[in-house]
Amino acid sequence: MIKDIRINKNRNNINGVFSIKDKKFFYKILSLSDYENERSGYEIIKGMYPVANLIFKGIINNNKSGLLIYEFEETIGKNRGLLIDIFSNSNNYNTDSHLLNKILFIYKRAFMSSFKMTKSKTADIFFKDRIKTRLHKYYNKRFFKEVRNIKFNFLKHEIDNVDFEKIIVSLGDFFDSKGKEYCVISQCDPNDLNIGTKPIVLDYLAGGYNPLMAEFAIIFWYCIAQGGYFSVIYNKKEYINHPNIIKNIDKVIFHKNKLMHKTNYKRKKFLINYIQEVIDPLLKKTHNNFNWYEDFKNYLAMRIISVFDISKMIEKDKLLSLAYLDLFYNHMNICKTTQLVEVIKKL
Repeated sequence: MIKDIRINKNRNNINGVFSIKDKKFFYKILSLSDYENERSGYEIIKGMYPVANLIFKGIINNNKSGLLIYEFEETIGKNRGLLIDIFSNSNNYNTDSHLLNKILFIYKRAFMSSFKMTKSKTADIFFKDRIKTRLHKYYNKRFFKEVRNIKFNFLKHEIDNVDFEKIIVSLGDFFDSKGKEYCVISQCDPNDLNIGTKPIVLDYLAGGYNPLMAEFAIIFWYCIAQGGYFSVIYNKKEYINHPNIIKNIDKVIFHKNKLMHKTNYKRKKFLINYIQEVIDPLLKKTHNNFNWYEDFKNYLAMRIISVFDISKMIEKDKLLSLAYLDLFYNHMNICKTTQLVEVIKKL
């Protein structure tokens, strides 16, 4: 009567799909702390976003783990149903614009109705906590010295003498000093595999009030390089059911000290629309009393260097990560989102 269809083990949880007769279900087995975070995150965001139907929650394994069971989303399948499938198909942007506009509208509505200044800790799992759990473990003095000796040309922007150690210290200071921030209710992991075209939003571990710039930085990096390149290379197993992205991975060329990366056009178009339709209206509500780019670049830097250990990447990927880090953290004098849009267009 009960049949396992798929199981996936990763660093955070065990998840998979099982069926009872012809009915499919998606399950997650998590640590107790992650179980409580996802359960409460789900409860907070379910009134503002279309979410999967949670049908069971409980403690298992002699009170060592938590189990969540959701109805399986039948609109999602091989190369269909997720944002990543739109980005990796051969259609032009206009063909899928009605689906993408629905997604943007959901975020615009949820952000506008929940936008406020408050303290938030739910996003720490993706940012502040990783200073200790990843950055201090990934990078050492030897790597810091290697980075200082890098010199190459990236999109006509010269990268030289990047003080990587100083950036990590600066990131630690930024996250230690965080107080109240402009926040919105979100699930804080708006990546290609967590947004369905039905539309539906998946994964609720960091659900709650999250810093707007944290949310923005995550979707920004996914659209620029992570979703179309880095995750496909360094987390390939996540795309087993969406292999079209592997065939349509971004091209990265490193030749004669010149590094080139071409971002997928549909990703850039979607990101620009996201900035104009979702981010800009909220920034206007702050009446220009918010140095948004200072916050944004710190959250973005964490996404660039704390998702994967860039010191273990192949040379061109390591250089690409450092190039984007240096470009956005050290060399962008941005006050208006229109300036950021112009940079996106050139990528």
